[in-house]
Amino acid sequence: MFPKVSILWLNYNSLSFIDIVLESLQAVNELDYPNYELIVVDNGSTDGSFKIIRDFVDKMNVKNKVIKLDKNLGFCGGNNVAYKARDKDSKYVVLLNNDAVPYKNSLKEIIEVMENMSLLGAAQGTILRYDEKTVDTSGDYIDEIFGVHLLFEGEVKTLKKPIYTTYADGAYSFYKVNAIKQSLRSDKLFYDVMFSQYEDVLLGLKLWNNGYKVMSLPFLTAKHNRSSSFRKVRSTHIYFTVRNKVIVNEISNSRYKKYLKALLYRGLYLWKLKLLRLRKEKLEEYPFETPILLFKAIKNGEKIGEIMRKRIGRINIYCAPILKIDIQKSFLGFIFRQKIEEYVKGELNKIKEMFAYEGVK
Repeated sequence: MFPKVSILWLNYNSLSFIDIVLESLQAVNELDYPNYELIVVDNGSTDGSFKIIRDFVDKMNVKNKVIKLDKNLGFCGGNNVAYKARDKDSKYVVLLNNDAVPYKNSLKEIIEVMENMSLLGAAQGTILRYDEKTVDTSGDYIDEIFGVHLLFEGEVKTLKKPIYTTYADGAYSFYKVNAIKQSLRSDKLFYDVMFSQYEDVLLGLKLWNNGYKVMSLPFLTAKHNRSSSFRKVRSTHIYFTVRNKVIVNEISNSRYKKYLKALLYRGLYLWKLKLLRLRKEKLEEYPFETPILLFKAIKNGEKIGEIMRKRIGRINIYCAPILKIDIQKSFLGFIFRQKIEEYVKGELNKIKEMFAYEGVK
């Protein structure tokens, strides 16, 4: 039995890495799975990449739909359009970034496991970096102040056994449609207001809050050139990362939620000091607008978070596997941020040493 799968593939101004983009599409065309479709959504590209992609997709053998949007709706909005356009018989949706190249057997391997685990709402495998020498991620975790941690990132090790994770990485992730429907109670995959960043974190937490599980499986599934679309818009990436971290913090029950905002405001102050000390030739790398951008991100995150909390309720982060911070051992971290990072790294290393939890069913 091969249930229907819809692969959601989003593009935005990808001409600068078009070779990787076409490699991704070619790999989709060669997946060893008999029952899938490809939904391509272009997020209002203006660099000519859409025409190249459309012409390439027209020659593919796999069933597909191509949708051109008038403007950029972000990772969330674009994938929501793709999600709505899926075949209504699809039991699974797969998110695949346009800078990720899936391996031939990946779809079959992951879906087979998910079919045999009724409460497995989302999954991923190990994603390698594009040069295939080290790991991009073998599973994603958050800590109690919403730092993101990718298992085995930059290492040559990989999983030998399945392991529960906080969320599935948006680069190449697999979801049961029914789990999404029951967890979000809407006809969308993501909350549009998030635009980009932390949307996969929030989806994973929603799945855990509704009785589903998220797991990383011991298969190599793709190679990935991470953040290709954001490299030319660093300030945009910073803004949405900080803003959406604050949003998730505001709707959570983290015991350190007040400390997170204190750390962010402290970081804002340190940015100002750093700019004052930089030489002129370095200012291009760290623009003066950054402190203003961070301040807007924090304040907007607080406002949107309050609205979302009223709309979707409180998120319990403690029903998901997260990296906890011991206040007794890391108290200085609220004065010296590196202390928190050192502590959380130690907790992540404990997971690495085990490779995976025993007895996963």
